Amino acid sequence: MAIRLSFTSKSPTLNKAQNFRAYNILSLVRKTLQNNLSLSSKLFLKEIFFTFKTAATAIGSGAEMFWDKLVGAASRVGIDIPTRRYSLKPPALQECDFTFTPDVLSIPVPIDRLIKTSIVIPVFNQAAFTYRCLKSLLQELNLRESEIIVVNNGSTDETGQVLVQLAHLLCVINNSENRGFVDACNQGAAIARGEYLVFLNNDTTVLRGWLSCLLETIDGSASVGAVGSMFLYPDGSIQEAGAIVWQNGEPDRYGWGGSPHDRRLNFAREVDYCSAASLLVRKDLFDRVGGFDRRFAPAFYEDVDLCFAIRSAGYQVIYQPSSRLIHYEGVTAGRDTTKGIKHLQILNREKFVDKWRAVLEQQHLKKDSASVEDAANRRRDRPRIIVFDVRVPTPDRDAGSGRMLMILKSLSVWSNVVFVPFSRSDRDDYEAVLWKNGIETADAADYRRVLKTKNVVAAIVSRPSIAELFIPRIRRLNNRIPIVFDTVDAHFVRLEREYKVTQRPELAKDAMRYRRIETKLVRDSDVVWCASSEDKRVMEQAVPGKAIEVVPTIHEVHGSTKPFEERNGLLFVGNLAHRPNEDAVHFFMREIYPLLESSLPHLTVYIVGDNVPRDISSYESNEVKIKGYVPDIEPFFEESRVFVAPLRFGAGIKGKIGEAMGHGLPVVTTSIGAEGFCVESGKDLLIADDPIPFAEAVRQLYSDKTLWQRLAENGRRQIQRYFTPAVVAETIKNSILTATTGEHPPKNQAAQPQ
Repeated sequence: MAIRLSFTSKSPTLNKAQNFRAYNILSLVRKTLQNNLSLSSKLFLKEIFFTFKTAATAIGSGAEMFWDKLVGAASRVGIDIPTRRYSLKPPALQECDFTFTPDVLSIPVPIDRLIKTSIVIPVFNQAAFTYRCLKSLLQELNLRESEIIVVNNGSTDETGQVLVQLAHLLCVINNSENRGFVDACNQGAAIARGEYLVFLNNDTTVLRGWLSCLLETIDGSASVGAVGSMFLYPDGSIQEAGAIVWQNGEPDRYGWGGSPHDRRLNFAREVDYCSAASLLVRKDLFDRVGGFDRRFAPAFYEDVDLCFAIRSAGYQVIYQPSSRLIHYEGVTAGRDTTKGIKHLQILNREKFVDKWRAVLEQQHLKKDSASVEDAANRRRDRPRIIVFDVRVPTPDRDAGSGRMLMILKSLSVWSNVVFVPFSRSDRDDYEAVLWKNGIETADAADYRRVLKTKNVVAAIVSRPSIAELFIPRIRRLNNRIPIVFDTVDAHFVRLEREYKVTQRPELAKDAMRYRRIETKLVRDSDVVWCASSEDKRVMEQAVPGKAIEVVPTIHEVHGSTKPFEERNGLLFVGNLAHRPNEDAVHFFMREIYPLLESSLPHLTVYIVGDNVPRDISSYESNEVKIKGYVPDIEPFFEESRVFVAPLRFGAGIKGKIGEAMGHGLPVVTTSIGAEGFCVESGKDLLIADDPIPFAEAVRQLYSDKTLWQRLAENGRRQIQRYFTPAVVAETIKNSILTATTGEHPPKNQAAQPQ
């Protein structure tokens, strides 16, 4: 495949070095594509990348994007792209460049600070790097909750000049001599006021979300003692994605030289250690284990030792790839281990092995290139579950995605989960939510490799379209892998109900076709999940004797912040690309809302949901607010007085009804909307199927404070009893056990929605 790149015209805005780098990047692209790739792989990459009108458009910043996209797409088809290492040291700063801009110098320090995080930065010379590090930190931190402690180890360059400018924003410890990394970090930790310590090298530049992702991880689990980041070289390649300690005490940086787009490096996991160049630790735990052990002073192996001590105290060390920073490695200490301070790397390894010999022999693998992937995940012996679905969950856009996300989180508590979407969103942030929660992802085209990995105990296939595609392939690849078919909702039931309402003949045909498909898939599976007890009843009638469990939507219970009197308006929420939701809005606006206008004048109705069609947009008025997609729906649950869900057809369980009940927002819905929630009309919510009684129920609930308070409390109680993560997690885990062993664990009947 011939690839022609022209460099005849150069942008006048770029200097010689930038053009040279762009040329190198595009040359590397060309060499990569000329390697021994399969024809399909070459065509795949060619289709994605050679959409530029001319190669010249890739020069400069475009070349970086060009290369990043190449590496990312190649990794998605299992192609490893070598990365070119450029000069790691940025251009030297002139003395005048050390002056911070007025907006930085004028950052106020809040008086009423409640310090949660103390960032400890030991420095020795290298003022240019310290300047960049502090500048990036001040863009990232909330100084109301964070403090920066700089330990100046007797620097003799312009470091003092940099620190003086920011004296009002920093706590500076000035040592008369270079006391090394270990002592400097312990010094800073001793005066820290935060609940958490973050040790940070001065030769780093933190990227957006660096600290918040570390905090989310440690706040999310009391068993986590320390969290580390993904380290990047200045050229964007990976320096460290979690680290390994082999049985002989030798450390290894996992993912070195790889692409930050590689999904195998992008999910949070428990590791042997993370470098203290960016490491968050609980302060009380740091104090309890004695801080950095001085036997490793001045530096090297102190962070490995600390992570081992944290784990021996009963805590986990987690690598969090969503926390990222650039690390100009070796700026202070150099890289040569045969001389200077780096020589201590060899000596301290001997001390480390002497201290942790028993742990190394019992818990760590012998060094072997074939064992690297296993060694990089301390949870390697957990059962592995592969989950197939149509797309990456978008929980802020549809209830089915919210249910899948909660299922994945539930599974990840006790297993290694690999999520395989058939198609992907254009937005990486949805997939990043999975990675942040320790869930690995893989492409559908890579399903064979995923299913052949060790410890696979079950495959979950979600929705008929995906199950129809993958169940036969899984059976052919490995007939011993148990299969769980997640129906999400009984499609044929939904279509039959829609036909009864609309009388469209094509729906009757679709319903018959889906009945054949779904009943066959139920027979071909080992265990079946239904979202509601009604769906379960229908499936048990269609396929008697099959193991079928109810796995409903999963909801948190929220404390209500606003009373009845301070709330106004009706709220409808639902993805309007889903026909039951679209029909419900038309039914409400055409047949119910006109009945309310006289008794509840100026009543505001909020219609929230993605994919608003044009005919629904036409309802917009002073009283009817068509909000469409909103990224944060919480304010609507807190401000509205009544939630309406006038569904005339559908199946499964309606996630937004559960979400409203969990928020203490009383609901008026239909018999179909109430299915699966174990509710009684008048006690937990109000049920009405026809326009006049539905309008009367809305009017009564909107005006009766006592009724409103009773339904709010009882609805929240029902969610607490049947639909919280802890309750549904038991059903999920037991059903997997049923699939893998054929045994039926005893059920907690009180927690089974009927």
